[in-house]
Amino acid sequence: MKKTTNLLLAVLMIFAFSESCNAQLWKKLKQKAEDAIVKSAEKEIDKTVNGDDSPSSNEDEDNNESVENNDENTNNTVKKQNSLDTPELWRDYRYVPGEDVIFYDDLKSEQVGEFPSRWDLVEGAAEVAKINGEKAIILLAKNQNTITPLFNSKDYLGDEFTIEYDILIPDFDDLQIWYTKHDLFFNTTLRNEDVEMEITAKHNINGHVSNSHFKIETTSVGTQNAWHHIAISYYKGKFKLYYDSKRISNIPNLGLDPTVFGIGLLCHSHAENQPYLAVKNFRIAHGGGEMYNRIVADGKYVTNGIVFDSGKSVIKDTSLGIINQMVSILQDNADWKFDIIGYTDSDGTNANNLILSKDRANAVKDAIVDQGIKADRLNVIGKGESDPLNTNSTPEEKANNRRVAFVKK
Repeated sequence: MKKTTNLLLAVLMIFAFSESCNAQLWKKLKQKAEDAIVKSAEKEIDKTVNGDDSPSSNEDEDNNESVENNDENTNNTVKKQNSLDTPELWRDYRYVPGEDVIFYDDLKSEQVGEFPSRWDLVEGAAEVAKINGEKAIILLAKNQNTITPLFNSKDYLGDEFTIEYDILIPDFDDLQIWYTKHDLFFNTTLRNEDVEMEITAKHNINGHVSNSHFKIETTSVGTQNAWHHIAISYYKGKFKLYYDSKRISNIPNLGLDPTVFGIGLLCHSHAENQPYLAVKNFRIAHGGGEMYNRIVADGKYVTNGIVFDSGKSVIKDTSLGIINQMVSILQDNADWKFDIIGYTDSDGTNANNLILSKDRANAVKDAIVDQGIKADRLNVIGKGESDPLNTNSTPEEKANNRRVAFVKK
């Protein structure tokens, strides 16, 4: 009888323990279900954007465990630009960025979940988010979203400038999008678009320039749910627009005098949740082109438009316009030889920057030699952070110091 009683007590204790565990389990399941409901309302952003909006004192803190785990789930969602194209597709690219950077924003110092501090909102909604570990500006309103860089002046573009940035092309089929609209503004009102691009459900880009009869050449958007590069050059009325490696607009007279820059985005979709659009890596500079004339006049051409992966010597495809121009100049002037001199900003140690600058100069030489130029016509020098052009105290100053000089021998 005693054994039976003990056995009964044991069964009751196990049952009670089981009930307690089940209660805890159901409590956890209930909490997960509630979380799932919240996440469902933000489904498209949660696929790729890290929701941690706590302030970070430096970039290392941004790359914490929660972000890394989020990246593991999204690395296959948004591909890097270099994975989309091969260098061969960029061989005819002739875009040359301006040499004097007046606005540079890679968003590294921005706080996730906040409005980007170096921008102003004209209409709509925008905030900083992380997509595959990189910060970007997402534009969230269902109707028009327009942002513009913060400048003290209302006439900062001048008659010779270049603008570059990356745009995220969403998955049209998965998000039930029938078209997105991408507007460029160059007037102080920032209300009436000067250039209008539409990306349609047929996965094509087309559009027009408002102040002229010129249309943008229709082209395929390429890989969806991936970053693509937009490049703009303007020189005394002449306007050129590039999408990745292809020039889609070449207008002899834009029909207006650009003063400021604004970017507008909106998305029309049948999806229950409003898809977001995103942009990143902005660079606005004065100058651009005239490489040959600069070499003839000054004996050198200095550019900060050859861009590398951060801390590395890997040239980004979007920088190949300068490489291609230099190859053409060397082909047309068979007796010319150059020193290729690499410089860095002041981030990092002197020793590492010296090595990095030479590695980057070598990467430029290799890219030119790969197109048939003899290696003995090019000499490589690395100067690291020496001979800075400024104090390295702002993003623009650092961007100007990260440069490559072609010095004619």
